[in-house]
Amino acid sequence: KQPPSGPSIPLPQGQGGRGPSAERPSMKALNKIRSTLKTDAIEEGTQQLAPPEFKAPIIKVKPQPRKHKVISYGYRVLVEEEVPEMYNFMYMPDQEQPEDLHRGCIPAGFSAGVPVDDQMVYFYTREGSTGPEYQVVYTRPDPDGGDVPAFSMVLEWTDDVDAVWVETLQRLEDSMELSEDALNFLDADPLWLFGVADPATQRALEKTAVVPMLRCMGQRPCIEEWFAYLNADEKGDIDYKWVVESFAEVELPQPYTSFKGVGCVVCYLNNETNETTWKHPFYDYFAQLLNHCRRSTSEEHIKLRINRVLWSYEAESQTDLQNQMPLVSPKYVKTLSEILGCDLMEEPYMVRTLKTFLKAFSQMYHEGELDTQEVKWCQEIVENERAKQAVARQMPFETDPTEQLDTGAGQVYCIQCGNIASCYCPECGDCLCDQCFTFLHAKGNRANHEPNHFIPCAICKVNPAKLQCTYTRGKYCTECYTKKHAKTLPKFLELKPLKIDYKRSAKEDRKKLGHPNSEVTISPVDWAEEADPEIKETFSKPAPLETTLGEKWHAFYDLRGVKYYFNFETQESMRRPQDDLICPAASVDVKAKAKRKEIVGFMAMSKDPRLLPEWHDGVEANQGGDDDVDEK
Repeated sequence: KQPPSGPSIPLPQGQGGRGPSAERPSMKALNKIRSTLKTDAIEEGTQQLAPPEFKAPIIKVKPQPRKHKVISYGYRVLVEEEVPEMYNFMYMPDQEQPEDLHRGCIPAGFSAGVPVDDQMVYFYTREGSTGPEYQVVYTRPDPDGGDVPAFSMVLEWTDDVDAVWVETLQRLEDSMELSEDALNFLDADPLWLFGVADPATQRALEKTAVVPMLRCMGQRPCIEEWFAYLNADEKGDIDYKWVVESFAEVELPQPYTSFKGVGCVVCYLNNETNETTWKHPFYDYFAQLLNHCRRSTSEEHIKLRINRVLWSYEAESQTDLQNQMPLVSPKYVKTLSEILGCDLMEEPYMVRTLKTFLKAFSQMYHEGELDTQEVKWCQEIVENERAKQAVARQMPFETDPTEQLDTGAGQVYCIQCGNIASCYCPECGDCLCDQCFTFLHAKGNRANHEPNHFIPCAICKVNPAKLQCTYTRGKYCTECYTKKHAKTLPKFLELKPLKIDYKRSAKEDRKKLGHPNSEVTISPVDWAEEADPEIKETFSKPAPLETTLGEKWHAFYDLRGVKYYFNFETQESMRRPQDDLICPAASVDVKAKAKRKEIVGFMAMSKDPRLLPEWHDGVEANQGGDDDVDEK
């Protein structure tokens, strides 16, 4: 017997004229149904139910010319290397054969425009959670050239392409932005109107699965587009960014040229064969280089980068040897700091170490291949330098007693005994008292040192004089000059004191003036007088040619061997004159100078008339004019 179609629902007692005994037949029937139905039978029944079949929509074709302009082809969305059904559609490649339908793919990231009434209607696609999503944008700029457009329509993203296109046509018609002919032209399937259902677009999408494509949305491809071209991740492959940058900067070999093609795709043309391709001539090389970097260790990666830097330097030297900068230059020091993970703005003390590394790597590169162990040692040296700098920053700074000679007021003390100092030794660079100077300079080469004795202040007679007044020629300490002497000077004159330089060596001054022997005594006053006649009998000296610029300025040499300084923080460079490039001052004849001074003084005090030589236009004075004047 077949089981009943369903169990009967028993009524409660007292309903329908049935008692408790009436429930038993229904319960037996229900138990019989449960015994006949098994779990396997239920599972088999559920497995026999087929999922709902997704039918790809058929794109309708309108008999009118195509005017769309593809901005970007986008990319195909793949799930397990297959395009999902919701991204597929059917279209007719040939309008004359409506029965010949081909399967097409809706790309994500697709963008195109259609010109109507001197304006553009843009259509965009993107990858959504349940399928492709669409957006339509229309903007009419301000006729007066303002920043705010006269009309703007930006619809929200939606997964219903028909609904968004109907809303677009309705809003354009209600706003009367377009003419009737333009609206009739836009009244078509948007996938066909904007070129998604175009055979050229579908062929381009199929080609992207085989040939890599470099997109260029601007004038030049950006670094993100080069990352996508090499199928690299900007965050995951950040350590290999130099590979992508090198790929972007490499020059095309002959006879290739590049241009921006349809869909903002960079195309490469072979001028000899007239063949056009999307694939860069060096694509395989840089793709293999990127894969090699991913598989290599950190030391091998650093070694590879250093080898490439040295190889690039050699290649540039062969191309333009005359304008090639030395290897130890700011450009390559900065490159090596990026390779070793150093920040020159925060770690300027690493520049000296990096210079040494460049010299060592260059020597090893010419002798043979770099060793991975050398790279490990360089990394250890970098870490040791950081540790030393960290320890040095924690240590207290020691004050230099000689700094009080340049800045600061008060007394200067002997570095040996701590008493009041009376002189400064330029060769030793220390302030000493007379007893300590005599004791320390009694023997050896120090016996030839010449000290600069401190001049006592003209007011307090205690502190050493550090400034000289240009009005009274008096010598004062800093405190006495600013608080007492400066108040007695005329206010209508802008007077600035001269600094007394105790650190300059008289022995070095004699060498520069051509008197290396110590028999000829030339005081610092005479040297300063010759350097600047306005100084006259002052003890002040001009500023040194090279001053301490700080730890952020680093010395380099250009291709002519001239020193210059570079700041990695501000990217500035400047030059300072060198001692060996300055012509030394000519030696002074003391007798001739004294005679000239006597003659000039006599002429200034004489009341006799003095005749000038005859003057003619365009003719210089006679060289023997002085003799002629004497004869007259």
